[in-house]
Amino acid sequence: MAAKKGVRSRVVIPANKASAEARKLFEADRAQRIGDQSAILSADDMAGLYDPKRGLFTTLGGEFRPVTVDDLIAFRAAVHDIQRRHGQRKGNVPVTAAPGGILAKQVVNLSAPDDRARASREIHTIIPISNQGGVVHITTNASAKSDVSRHHVYVQFLDYDKVLADGNTTLEAARRMLAGKLKFDCDCGRHTFWYRYIASIGSFNYGRPEDGFPRVRNPTLKGIACKHVIRVMATITAGATFNLFAKRMIENGRRTLSNKRTAVTVKEQQAFVEQMEQARKQAKRGTVIKTSEELKTQRQAQPSYQRQQEARKASAADRAAVRAANDKLRHSQAAKVNRKASSVQHQALTAAMKAQGFSEKQIAAALSAVNKVKG
Repeated sequence: MAAKKGVRSRVVIPANKASAEARKLFEADRAQRIGDQSAILSADDMAGLYDPKRGLFTTLGGEFRPVTVDDLIAFRAAVHDIQRRHGQRKGNVPVTAAPGGILAKQVVNLSAPDDRARASREIHTIIPISNQGGVVHITTNASAKSDVSRHHVYVQFLDYDKVLADGNTTLEAARRMLAGKLKFDCDCGRHTFWYRYIASIGSFNYGRPEDGFPRVRNPTLKGIACKHVIRVMATITAGATFNLFAKRMIENGRRTLSNKRTAVTVKEQQAFVEQMEQARKQAKRGTVIKTSEELKTQRQAQPSYQRQQEARKASAADRAAVRAANDKLRHSQAAKVNRKASSVQHQALTAAMKAQGFSEKQIAAALSAVNKVKG
């Protein structure tokens, strides 16, 4: 459960301690990955260099069995599907210098239903720990079954540098940054073994790349993000509290003109937790994370939406009736409706256009149009 007001959340931790903890976890992951190299189906293997004598296994098709040549073809096809979806491949041809990143709402929309359900049910606390040049270190609570208290998520906002100088207010710049593309990473096993490979081939991975195909845990490359990342993305897309944190990021960046790391104090973290809890209690939609399509369906089922649609239809019908009546009048009473403008009207129009800075040529064209009689 989220912390009560005045009681520090278990997820709150001094920023330096959190950074040290995250570095240790990610370095241990990298070391383990290097040590497991012989058991990895690597990019070279996928390119056709795999030796069946290695005896690697897969769960493709629902059974645990040795990898075959046909499996490698299926794996490559799945990779190409992911790359096409994220603009890294057009047809069968890789896109040179393709832009990377993904929208926060896309992460939610493309996530697996069971991951979204776990994010809604189990992950209720996210806390920004620090920012450095648009890379935000965020901690989340771990589930009740986990043997750790928190997980570490890194989000790189790719538009950070651009919005610092785009001439908007800090709040609008923050909103633009949050609505733009990003990259992410998480220290949990779900991201490490299921989704880091997808993030790498889709070019929205932050942190170490992964070239080892998840032949056992996710051979069909379904889903896109773990529950911790999904909760973070849902907060980014819908959380007013995170908007304020992003606003402070922009303010600090414009003030210091530096990419020096900015830490969030323990007191500020706790305040963030309490603000998020208050927002959660006030949320009309609840805390269940939904895709854009699910939210659209939910809105359409609301009585207020139905009334608005009926009002729009009635208004459109009224406008159509007025247009029809005007068209009829223009044709039946052409001499009266389409009569030329008077000299007084000419003078008034000319004076108004001159006051607004129109040229003589533009004014002449406008008067000609006014005087033209339609049949």
